[in-house]
Amino acid sequence: MTTGSDSTTSHVPITALISEEQTLRFAGLTDGDAETVLGDGEITPEAWCEDDEVRSLEQTIAVLPRASSGELWATNEFVGTDGAIDVAAIESVHGLNPNSLEQRTGRSLDELAANTDAEPIVPVDDHQDIVDRRRKALCALGYDVKFRWQIASDRYSIINPQEAYQPIVTALQRRGETDAFGWLSYRDWGGLLKLFVVCPGLRRVIGPPEEAVDIDEKDGFNALGSLPGPECESGDAPDVEDGPNELVVYGGFESGYDFRGTQTLWAKPILYFPASETIVPDTGKRYTRRHYGRATDAAHERANDRVPIGEWWASIYDDVETRMIEVDRTVRQARAITYDFDELPFSPADCYRYWGVAETYASVAADRATSLADPTTRPTVFNLQLSLLLALLEEYDGPWASNTYQEYLEVAGELLRTPAMMIQLAMQEHDRQVEDTADRVLAESQQTLSDALEDVVDIPGIKVDTEASLSDQEAQRIQNQMQHTFDELGAVNRR
Repeated sequence: MTTGSDSTTSHVPITALISEEQTLRFAGLTDGDAETVLGDGEITPEAWCEDDEVRSLEQTIAVLPRASSGELWATNEFVGTDGAIDVAAIESVHGLNPNSLEQRTGRSLDELAANTDAEPIVPVDDHQDIVDRRRKALCALGYDVKFRWQIASDRYSIINPQEAYQPIVTALQRRGETDAFGWLSYRDWGGLLKLFVVCPGLRRVIGPPEEAVDIDEKDGFNALGSLPGPECESGDAPDVEDGPNELVVYGGFESGYDFRGTQTLWAKPILYFPASETIVPDTGKRYTRRHYGRATDAAHERANDRVPIGEWWASIYDDVETRMIEVDRTVRQARAITYDFDELPFSPADCYRYWGVAETYASVAADRATSLADPTTRPTVFNLQLSLLLALLEEYDGPWASNTYQEYLEVAGELLRTPAMMIQLAMQEHDRQVEDTADRVLAESQQTLSDALEDVVDIPGIKVDTEASLSDQEAQRIQNQMQHTFDELGAVNRR
């Protein structure tokens, strides 16, 4: 790092002044909102924020940068600082014919040079400099730090996150979600950000039974390849009265922006499983706002037939609330589809790799999926997506704001959203990589990806149980086992 003229700057690291990347958890919308416990008693604000000082969403948003539009200038090396034109340099430019120029204009280069008011510094009018004024100020003090996020066209309109995300507070307050919680993660000094907001008001319990049911054996679990939990001394699954019997899930949304060249601010629904602290992108619509106009000016947006951003956030919440109705079906379906790796021509780790997961996380996720499955070779789709998310929590050491991390979350989300298509995708990739055509799995008629479960029921190694096969007793058994496993994993993650 280049130091400034004051020698004391050599003792002050840039990271002490501005964070290049950071992840911050928050609880509540404004100061004091998180006095009540989060998640219906499942976690306290202090434990969630991992600090005695609980930050609100409003306080967390305040740390985000404000991008500024700067002027751009180009240096014309053919013009001296005194305005004199370097005719000899112009004559040496490759591809420029001075004789043709003189013939067309009827003037010599010297005459042309003598009659121009050219400047050595030329303004650029069709582009703008998108900069971080904090780092620009540090640069002025002698720090060797980049302060530009991108050079954008003159049509690019900055949507500063502080202004864009502040209306979330009002939108959620109007819906009684004052104890919302979540986190934001950014990199490149805030140039790239992901924000996750979990709404306790959108809490659902997956498939609760009408009555408590005693459990005598585990055949129901094994038939679906569900997750085994801690065993009782007798070796049987615990009775309903012995522990939690509900799989809890919250709705919420994530949002992101990028000052480094993309043209949109976006948001989409998510699911949050509190026991394992895992996020899954949900099936809802992806909302976007392009960087033009004046996105944070409500009057301007209405005048141009666009929804003001405060109403935009409210509509996203309403969409998430609607989507939560389908969560039960989605999760039940994911637990009714089993991969049998005794029959499949590839391993669990290969399967993750076929989905684009790096070896580091693929192997960890595969080990976890097989250790949780019963039998170990038959994990469900729900197990496979959960194991991937837990592997990321354990092994991923990069910023959660990164596009790579987002891509892995999307893989887990696709497993829930389009399980049949993901099965075929793995099969297609396997068939593409095998050398002997006889080792291929998919028939020619299955080369086009489909999300219909009937298109995968005949694939060897894939078992699909219909919704009707999930009796109340079987569903109860699954939930008991699943929740006990979640409790154990969640306790490990929180230590």
